[in-house]
Amino acid sequence: MKVLKAKEMAFADENTINLTGIPSLVLMENAGRTSAEIILNRYKDKKSFVVVAGSGNNGGDGLVIARYLLRKGKDVKVFILADSRSKLSADNLKNLEVFETFGGSVFLIGKDKLAKLRNAVKEVDVVVDAIFGTGFKPPVKGYREKAIEIINRYAKYVVAVDIPSGLSTDTGKIEGSHTKAEVTVTFAFPKLAHILFPACEYCGDVYVIDISIDESYLKEIHRYILTPENIILPERKKNSHKYTYGHVLVVGGSKGKTGAVIMASKSATAAGSGLTTAVVPSSLDYIFETSLIEEMSIPVDDKDGFFGKKAKKQILDIVKKGKFTSIVAGMGMSVSEYTIDVVEGLLRTKLPLVLDADGINNLVLIEGFKEKLKRRKPDTVLTPHVGEMARLTGLSTKEISENMEEIAKEFAKETQTYVVLKSSRTVIATPEGKVYYSIRGNEGMATAGTGDVLAGILGTLVYRLGVEEGVKTGVYIHGLSGDLAVLETGVESMKATDLIRYIPEAYKRISEEKNKKHTGFYIKLG
Repeated sequence: MKVLKAKEMAFADENTINLTGIPSLVLMENAGRTSAEIILNRYKDKKSFVVVAGSGNNGGDGLVIARYLLRKGKDVKVFILADSRSKLSADNLKNLEVFETFGGSVFLIGKDKLAKLRNAVKEVDVVVDAIFGTGFKPPVKGYREKAIEIINRYAKYVVAVDIPSGLSTDTGKIEGSHTKAEVTVTFAFPKLAHILFPACEYCGDVYVIDISIDESYLKEIHRYILTPENIILPERKKNSHKYTYGHVLVVGGSKGKTGAVIMASKSATAAGSGLTTAVVPSSLDYIFETSLIEEMSIPVDDKDGFFGKKAKKQILDIVKKGKFTSIVAGMGMSVSEYTIDVVEGLLRTKLPLVLDADGINNLVLIEGFKEKLKRRKPDTVLTPHVGEMARLTGLSTKEISENMEEIAKEFAKETQTYVVLKSSRTVIATPEGKVYYSIRGNEGMATAGTGDVLAGILGTLVYRLGVEEGVKTGVYIHGLSGDLAVLETGVESMKATDLIRYIPEAYKRISEEKNKKHTGFYIKLG
């Protein structure tokens, strides 16, 4: 499913009307009718509604909703934030007149009539916010800001039409006043504000409804949200053996940081690798021998619990002689002259490579690392958090946090790598310029080791599914595992190893979801 910005949605909307030939009133009718269906289903026991509408087409959507609520026997009042009908858009005015024909009550209110709105909002069960749509640029000013404050203060439940009024469609930033919705019903596609923090926290449950927008006008948009429908699951064949499903080589670990490699190795196995082998400093091998049951370990040259001088050559010999299908490197590795050598050597291997954590911290110390990444023939996946992305790019963490999509996409294209940029939302960028957002995961996953689990999952799936599909599915599996685990542990006590336990259940849930036949005209995100 694509995720749009305001201009992209406006472009598709205008061309659907002007070129495809679907009249704007038909699109508005579709939007209002299905929104009302969701509202009636969600609030089936509620009897009274107030629709607070703006003067534009978002207000027109609200008027269609009001009509359908009225026809279902609900008590509905509409308040339009305009002091004259002459200020209403043509489609807004048309639906106002239709609503009145059905016996609906409409009040046009200017800045001196907000008391009437306040009294109505206090009394009703549900308020429908149809003031501003996705084309609005904050901040809200004047008496409309006061109207929003009334809604936030007195409304029991708020349903936002397309987007909570006052939010910026294209970012997660908060710029001034905005409504705080329990439910948002948006049209055709989710927008960035629906999925990015902190704005998404004010959208509540987001429903995306089909209103007959012609998607052919969005072929140049390659920004997507990950859902079960657009990821692929690996398959097992009856006539197969362990080597059919790949052999992941996990490289990392150092004194005090053995858990990172253990978690990456166990998650690679849980994700479906046929075999998993960890390459570790020799003095620590006894820890891995006692901690890894299904997985194997190979000790290499060690200096005081860290990779030693001979480790690079030994690891490259292991890769050359073994039947490995992908490499995952960096977890708990630490940074030294010898680990820099190890990472530089891994760049010269002919296998898909996932670089995580200290793999990235060592990478940035290699002279000309961007060019080396670009020249690398097999695919490379980088899994930085915001701090590591700052080291890769030289930008500040603030710049990266505020522009994750653009920075990840630019770096992926520049270095011809796959970038998995991790934060409260994960952004995947491909060398071709495609971007995927994952909205799976939760605050309980903000704990040590969850990145190591992701790296192990990716190590398996980049071989099983191919790199792009493997990264998409791996990120989704990782987030869903966290969402399943938190139901058992709660957010405070979740550990990274809890995610590993729930990888099998995540696979099962996705398979069940993919087998469902979705009928109707809307889906719920998340």
